[in-house]
This record gives sequence, C-alpha cells and structure tokens, in this order.
Amino acid sequence: MIAIPAIDLIDNQVVRLFQGDYQQQTAYSLNPVDYAMDISASGLEYLHLVDLSGAKSGRLVHQEILSEIVSQTNLKVDFGGGIKTEEDIERLLKSGANQVVIGSLCVKEPESVAAWIRTFGIDRFILALDTDGENLKINGWQDPSGKTLEETMKSFRPFTGLTILTTDIRRDGTGLGPSIDLYKKLIQQFPDQRWIASGGVESMSDLEELRKAGCYGCVIGKALLDGKISLNELKKFNDVRL
Repeated sequence: MIAIPAIDLIDNQVVRLFQGDYQQQTAYSLNPVDYAMDISASGLEYLHLVDLSGAKSGRLVHQEILSEIVSQTNLKVDFGGGIKTEEDIERLLKSGANQVVIGSLCVKEPESVAAWIRTFGIDRFILALDTDGENLKINGWQDPSGKTLEETMKSFRPFTGLTILTTDIRRDGTGLGPSIDLYKKLIQQFPDQRWIASGGVESMSDLEELRKAGCYGCVIGKALLDGKISLNELKKFNDVRL
C-alpha cells in the first residue's frame, strides 16, 4: 500500500476542512511549494494536490501551484478540483500532473469520463467517489448527488485496474480513524479496481489496518500537518512494499 501525503488549497493557502465543511477550515502557515519540497526531500514519491477553491467554483484555480511543485520537486502529483472539460485535463497534464482526479463528473457525466479514460489512458486518472455513508457528495462535497457509490461504479466497472479514491466524509479531518469496513466492502465488491482510502487517519496503526484490508493506497492530510505522523514514518511505511 502506498501512503500519499495531501495538500489541500484554498486561495493559495494550505488548509484542512472538517467533514468537508468550507465553514470549518483550519489554515496552516505553510507555503504549499515549500511543504511539497519537504515531502520530496523525505524521499516520498507521490503527492495528492486538491484545489478546493476549484472544486467549489467549478474551474481550475491553483494550476500554477501544480506547475511550480512539479518544477521544484520529483514528486508524482495527482491534481483534483474544478476539472470540467477535456481541455482542463490537457492543461493539467501539460502542467506536469501525473494523474488527474475526477470527482463530480463521474456522477453527472459518467459517459464523458469513460471516454476520457479511453482517450488519455487509464493510468492518467483517479476517480474521486466521496460518500457520506449513504450517497455520494459532489461539487466539493457541497451537494448530494442522489446516487450511491455502487450505482456510479456500474459505469466504470469494465475498467480493470482503475484507481478510485474514496473519502468517507464523516471521518475526514476528524482524526477518528478510517472506515475500515467500508474499504473491505468496496474491495470485495469491486476487486478489479485499485482503492485509495481517505479520511480519518490518525496514526501509523490506521495505515497498517488499511494495508491489511487490501487498500492500494491511503491519503494522509491532517495527521501530517498536526504532527501525529511524520514524513519519515510514511517513507519507512512505503519502503516495506519495495
């Protein structure tokens, strides 16, 4: 399993939200590019970069920070938030994104997303299917979609090896631990996909539990920013898979 540090951005600032609520955000006095350089210097390979401003507004906002991180580090960066068109995907890939994260459109326009996967290649995408326990949330977790994760997966089940990032919004930013049972269920239902967990990770033992559950990866945000998990610990954790 790959442990992946996350940087969430609002107005060029590193932030964390509580359960996806934009009204409950914590800002950190970190330069996002400097933080990414620290992540790279620790020997970690991957970064999950989230444009929360873009997710809320429905357009790319922090593309320049992506470009700067790519130019200043060796990190393989996946970027999500505000992606609506094929042109957005082309812009992000040209800016150096290793993968593009598609969220709301997976629910609203699954045919378009499936076509993009066929055009650009399955390895260029991560689908973000974020649940409140019952239904998927869209538009930066602001709106209910009216669809379950299982319903939406019907459109993408044929893509063997597709990477899917699922956040349990009820756990995100809470430090209450990840939804182990949710990921076990998804892996059992859809064994041909690569599942990345997100939300609630508090400790290295949480990561070990997700590894045992069979997750392909896990995104870690708040626990790193609050010093509960160190970058060096993540590096050692990832080295075990080598």
